[in-house]
Amino acid sequence: MRDNQNKQQIYINGRFLTQAVTGVQRYARELVRSLDNLLEAGEIDESRYNFKLLAPRWGIQDKLKLKNIPLRRVGRFTGHAWEQLELPLYSKGGLLFCLGNTAPVISLFSAQPTVVTIHSLAFLLFPEAYSTAFKAFYKQLVPLALRKGDAVITVSRSEKNVIISRYGSVQKRLYAIQNGAMDEDFLKSLKHTVETAPDIKQPFVLFIGSLSKGKNLGGVLQALTLLNKDHDVNLVVVGAAGKNFHSDEFNLPLEISDKVIFKGQVDTTGELVSLYKASLCLVFPSFYESSGLPPLEAMACGCPVVVSKIPSLHERCGDAALYCNPANPADIAAKIKLIISDPRLRETLRSKGLERAKRFTWQKCARETFAVIKGVLPDG
Repeated sequence: MRDNQNKQQIYINGRFLTQAVTGVQRYARELVRSLDNLLEAGEIDESRYNFKLLAPRWGIQDKLKLKNIPLRRVGRFTGHAWEQLELPLYSKGGLLFCLGNTAPVISLFSAQPTVVTIHSLAFLLFPEAYSTAFKAFYKQLVPLALRKGDAVITVSRSEKNVIISRYGSVQKRLYAIQNGAMDEDFLKSLKHTVETAPDIKQPFVLFIGSLSKGKNLGGVLQALTLLNKDHDVNLVVVGAAGKNFHSDEFNLPLEISDKVIFKGQVDTTGELVSLYKASLCLVFPSFYESSGLPPLEAMACGCPVVVSKIPSLHERCGDAALYCNPANPADIAAKIKLIISDPRLRETLRSKGLERAKRFTWQKCARETFAVIKGVLPDG
């Protein structure tokens, strides 16, 4: 067995541990957990590869429960300063894997092997959803990561095509690896969660996403107003506004003000599963997605889904969803109405969704990701 000095060193950028959990941080957490599980199962040879998760000393919100990837808290800074100035120093001598769209400029311009996950170019394609500071920062760092990264991962074939259309030079170094849908805790919750959400008046449809323009809550509220002309349906909203986003500027119509329940951010897996199981459907009419997590989670719970008719969600959901025009509230309402009024359709979507969700696991995502990392290593 090799000692640590002879192993291939792989450092994981753990800045995500200090951030509020949105889709990017969810991806990072589940992927690192799954890499740890692959090490535990012997699928990754610990005699050849040595992983370390590097994070700032301050502000960690979740240390994760890892058996094989040690967490090392280093440096004096936090945020971008930590990532840009201190992370390159502490990851020197090994490959650096950055999971959240950005990487240290020093690492990208040095001989250090660097792998970066670029989740989306939505900040370019749907700029009105993002703050000015966020866009300015990403317009500098994301193109640099695409040009200089030894390998770049993105989260769907459709997003890969978008990236290539703008940054063609990355094509041979760019890999599309779909996100998973169900972590271990999520699967356990499926078995132990009751079918109802007792604190919420039923029937209800479910919206999950940040309260940003891109997620289109305003369109859902308009659809609910139309829907309630013929049906008595409530809406549960899970999500919060983030500092990097422009919040969706919507007015809550008076006629449905008593039918909308804002739950805020739900961090408990069991509560989220209960909501999926109890809802009539998940409505997910985003204007732009690279690879949405909620539709596959809903499918795994047997919850029908209504999603935007956009390439990434077709790739994700296949024939297991109803598709709507996100810019047309009447169409969103019509698709929800189909699920309400047609029990056979509801059961068909439920059955197809359960099967579809089985194709997307974090374990599969981790295997494919490690294959990319291994290909960049000197003896990969």
